[in-house]
Amino acid sequence: MTERLIAHRATQSTQWHIHWRIPALIGFAFFMGVVFALLQHFLYIYLHHRHIEDEDKKFRWVLYGRALAYLAKVAFGGCVVIIFRQRIWRTFRNRALSVLSIDQIFGATEDPSLFANWEAVSSAPIVVIIALVIWLIPLATIIFSPGALTFGNYLEAETLQLTLPTINFTMETIKDWRNPVKLPDGSNKRSVMFYNTTDIDGVKPGWFDYYDQPSAELRRIAILLAYSNMDHPNIAQGARQDNCGGPYNCTYEQTFLGPGYQCAEVARGTGDAGKLTEYGAPFNMSSLVPEGRYVFLGDVDRGTYAQPQAGEFRKGPGGVPVGDPDPSLGVFKSEPVLWIGYAVNSTEWLAPDDPLAKNWTHRYDPAIIRCVHMETKYTVKWDYVEPLFHSTTKREYLTPVVDTNFTRRDNGEPNETDPQPESNWISPRDDVPLYKKTAAYHAIGEMFRDFLRGHVDLEPPIPGPYYAQVYSDVTKTRLVGKNSEPLANLTDEIEEFYSDMVLSLFSAPEMLAIDTEKLTVNRSRIQSSFVYVPERLWQCYAPVIFVTLVIMLFGAFTIWEDGTTFSVGFSRILVTTRNTTLDDISRGACLGNDPFPMELMHTRLKFGVLNEGNDVEYMGGDGYQSVGHCAFGVASEVGPIRRGVPYAGLPDSGLKRRAKTETATEKDNFD
Repeated sequence: MTERLIAHRATQSTQWHIHWRIPALIGFAFFMGVVFALLQHFLYIYLHHRHIEDEDKKFRWVLYGRALAYLAKVAFGGCVVIIFRQRIWRTFRNRALSVLSIDQIFGATEDPSLFANWEAVSSAPIVVIIALVIWLIPLATIIFSPGALTFGNYLEAETLQLTLPTINFTMETIKDWRNPVKLPDGSNKRSVMFYNTTDIDGVKPGWFDYYDQPSAELRRIAILLAYSNMDHPNIAQGARQDNCGGPYNCTYEQTFLGPGYQCAEVARGTGDAGKLTEYGAPFNMSSLVPEGRYVFLGDVDRGTYAQPQAGEFRKGPGGVPVGDPDPSLGVFKSEPVLWIGYAVNSTEWLAPDDPLAKNWTHRYDPAIIRCVHMETKYTVKWDYVEPLFHSTTKREYLTPVVDTNFTRRDNGEPNETDPQPESNWISPRDDVPLYKKTAAYHAIGEMFRDFLRGHVDLEPPIPGPYYAQVYSDVTKTRLVGKNSEPLANLTDEIEEFYSDMVLSLFSAPEMLAIDTEKLTVNRSRIQSSFVYVPERLWQCYAPVIFVTLVIMLFGAFTIWEDGTTFSVGFSRILVTTRNTTLDDISRGACLGNDPFPMELMHTRLKFGVLNEGNDVEYMGGDGYQSVGHCAFGVASEVGPIRRGVPYAGLPDSGLKRRAKTETATEKDNFD
């Protein structure tokens, strides 16, 4: 079989052509490197800001990313390695290198000692640079690129539509206490007021319901707000998570109609009459400190809804009148105007010659304010930030709850019996929805007025003792400060306190006035998750892709210039080292063991055409003589390889030596 193979190969010569396999491998490896880098990028995009609770799942996702980084390294590295193998043969043809350098170049992808060999660096810089790239690719792909994906906290923000609670007094206007509105848990919705009626069954001709008093639920809401002493409304427990749709911080704005008190200062300072006479004020500055004894005075019941109502009623609950009801039964003729007088310590010492210095050490500034009950358009911005919340309220005062005024008697005193115009009276017999809305507003206002009614007396410090005597629930609220004295900005505080009482209805979702609406919510939360920074990934891959592309183009040019492709397999080494000179200088080193002889390691070899003679084996079709063969040898015995020359392989001397050896073997066998 060997002889037949020898006979067949005896007429063969080298084939100068570029086989498709090596260029295809180079292009495919580069393409797959880019694909794996993109897959890693898309995987990290998928994981970016994704919250994963399962630690094992987190670990698996990280491994997937590292696996893609490793595959990218294999692809890019494989592309460069193939080109490196092509280039080293060009180097061996152009430069005579020591066996040590040739050794290190062949093993450059596994042994970095090449970079410490000055001969290799100076004589084969391109090969050394390509080898260095092979070593650096894993650093960029495997080590640094996974660092683009980390764990951390980020602010997750979004804008969406959510169904949120709002205040809508429409339900109060249409609700019949005989037919309760059910909640999902089976309990009943609660009104802000209790009703009396002319017919409990609601079947008699001309029957109607009329206002009685604030409901127990409204009293609880108002008292909790007042006693909390906070500068914000009360809200339902868990409101942040319910309103924000989960454990988020969120902000949103809503608008609704409700009752509000519009206050204005009508007089300030000792002796100032202001507009007191014009408005028919029930008191003047002489009642307030320092001229009078009151540091706070609240007159809040003038023209209020009569309790009890006119007429005769049956015994028992319900307020059912005996006989025909009084024409004024249940009618809202007016809403009380709040008259609030107060004095504030200016902290300024009185001059010794001031008449007030006889009893007072500091100057007190008295003021009188007037507040009208108005239907109000509320615009509220809610800002929920764990664990707190903040609300900003804008009020647009629309119309008085009951738009009537007191006439004057002949002596100038207000006539509180028949406010005018009578056409603005609100009766339960006429517009029932309007009456019920007015009654709801009145109930909330009545609870508010309960805290402002009465007075706080202040004993002067001289001769002392200096203390306040309290005859009002205002001291249970946030409207007063030290020593039970009112706050300096009481006008604004009263408006805001009443607004907060209205908003505190949100703390009781069971109230009829609490409805729902769809609103745009801006919400956010600090989320612990994967964080992907694309710049970091591409800072790793961009240089690799660019350098690999440059090397690939350089390798393609080298292959085209060489006219063939190369490999570093054992078979290629076998056929390129068949040289009698190498046989002679390598005697005693045939085991392939270490240490290798140093004099041989420093022998300089070059790859080229052996100059062993000019015996012609055959004439090629292209006119070239097929002579010698290409192999490693000392620089003096090799010539340059010319592209297109059909080199046959081993020279005749090799064939003759083989024939001689075979003859000797046959003779020995014969003997």
